[in-house]
Amino acid sequence: MQDLFPFESYRKGQDSFIKVVRTALKHKKDVLAQVPTGVGKTVSTLAPALQYAMENDKTVVFLTSKHTHHKIAIDTLREIKNKSGIKFQVADFIGKRWMCPRQDISNLNSREFIEFCRSVVENKECDFYQNYYSKERIFTNKILIEELEGSILHVEELVDKCRNAEVCSFEAAAFLAKKAKVIIVDYFHMLNPGTRERFFKKIGKELENCILIWDEAHNLPSRARDLMSESINTLSMDSSVREASKFDQDLEPSIVKIRDKLLNLSSKLGLEKNEFLISRKDFSEVSDELINKIHKTANSVIEEERRSYLNTLAHFLSLWKLEDKRYSRILRRSFTKTGKPVINLLYNCLDPSIVLESILKGAHSNIFMSGTLYPLTMYEEIFGLDLPLKVEYPNPFPEENRLDLVIPAISTKFDQRNGQMYERIADSVSELIDIIKGNKIFFFPSYAIMEKTKELIKENILVETQGMDKSSREMILKKFISMKDKGCTLFAISSGSFGESIDLVGDNLKAVIIVGVPFAKNDLEVKEIIRYYDEKFGKGMEYGYIMPAFTAIMQNAGRCIRSETDKGVIVYLDERYAWSNYRKNFPEYVKLKGAKSYDEVKEFLEG
Repeated sequence: MQDLFPFESYRKGQDSFIKVVRTALKHKKDVLAQVPTGVGKTVSTLAPALQYAMENDKTVVFLTSKHTHHKIAIDTLREIKNKSGIKFQVADFIGKRWMCPRQDISNLNSREFIEFCRSVVENKECDFYQNYYSKERIFTNKILIEELEGSILHVEELVDKCRNAEVCSFEAAAFLAKKAKVIIVDYFHMLNPGTRERFFKKIGKELENCILIWDEAHNLPSRARDLMSESINTLSMDSSVREASKFDQDLEPSIVKIRDKLLNLSSKLGLEKNEFLISRKDFSEVSDELINKIHKTANSVIEEERRSYLNTLAHFLSLWKLEDKRYSRILRRSFTKTGKPVINLLYNCLDPSIVLESILKGAHSNIFMSGTLYPLTMYEEIFGLDLPLKVEYPNPFPEENRLDLVIPAISTKFDQRNGQMYERIADSVSELIDIIKGNKIFFFPSYAIMEKTKELIKENILVETQGMDKSSREMILKKFISMKDKGCTLFAISSGSFGESIDLVGDNLKAVIIVGVPFAKNDLEVKEIIRYYDEKFGKGMEYGYIMPAFTAIMQNAGRCIRSETDKGVIVYLDERYAWSNYRKNFPEYVKLKGAKSYDEVKEFLEG
């Protein structure tokens, strides 16, 4: 079969990476690859994987953590198809909840939607589902399916076509997936065991015949842990009591008893502490019979109100019964915006390999790739991989186009945060705004530090706000790009929406300034991860605290240089970046340069 690589020549490192992928597929091995922007990692995995899949009756599953990455994969597959002339089917999925065209589901989370969807389908109350399988629409639907089969469509394009035809877009995509050689899905489809089982059954595929490509795999540890974690709080318990009172009054006393036990646990916190480690026995265990009864009542709630807090409670209680040292149990007091205390009970996963283990054993091959999959040995251990092929590629862009400058003028260390330090941060920020005439983004370690700095800045700036929705983010980004000639300043959070996955090529971004070191809040949740990794690998601080911060740093820095002709400055604004024990955590291609003033920034940009 012909080589499916669609371009005339290889970029630096690309040919080598393709050979690694081919070797891994041939010998059913897994791959860990740090592949910086510019190498072309998407086509370097999809082209050889698709070729192998077509020759060996396999299916390529391209997994991504963000909706924006679906388009890159679709565009790459269109290039392959157009250049090769070979016909192959592609199916693109996001979460079923987000593919649904119904107008009455906006308040449902993913779990609630699954229960609601099941209910309306079983009761024949969903017109979109009914229309898809209607014998009266067989010819209309056949025309639609033929149109879908003849194109490689982004999921939003498929959803639009199905919405216009008034049929279920998930059912249409699932039909395409049965014959597809490439399926694009979110992490959730693979990481959630129940969702994975239902999804593969729906599309008639087997995990053992799938090649899994994990894009932006540096996100995988936190996504896997979050997915396997669960929580309840006094607010959700109040809602559960109300649901039981309305739908099953015999159940209500049991739910009240569970809520009261949670409230009584708050005495462990006292007045000084806001979080506390507890044991399984500290919170009342309930029988399987009661859990089943809660779940049954939750189904009745969903049928009438579309969402149910009892459903979440039943799931939490099922998990709480388990004895597993790979989880932590935390009692935490938080506060609403009005200052009302809320007691939270957390059952947190500490080990992403819990969910990855069966996937690694089942799939033909797993290819984990990212521009910030560093250090590779850390991910090898965290993922639980068995002798994977590990490759690391240098940044392909010219070194002279990039200035990595450390300015030790400030520190955001907790014990140094005071009025004087915030004034010094604001002075540095103001000076850089004056010097850098084009677009620049300042990344802060927290909203609190960003807000205190913003209060001292006179310039008009765009700001990432907490809880900002997708349309607001897109509006800010559009405005930011439109002001590139005049020059615009954006304040954002290192771990936020603008910290990765935005592509600002050329003059759209001239500089990135990373203010402070974006360590996670050192709360019990983080301390338990550190403790667990220390017991398992002897590297708790490195794996659980330090490297996650440097992954965010390198993602932030990566927003600046997006092509071989881009020229930009990355300023690391904190004295700790000058310390040797911090500098060692940067990849080799980052050439840090120290400076006491911003003259070099001005000279570099003007030169």
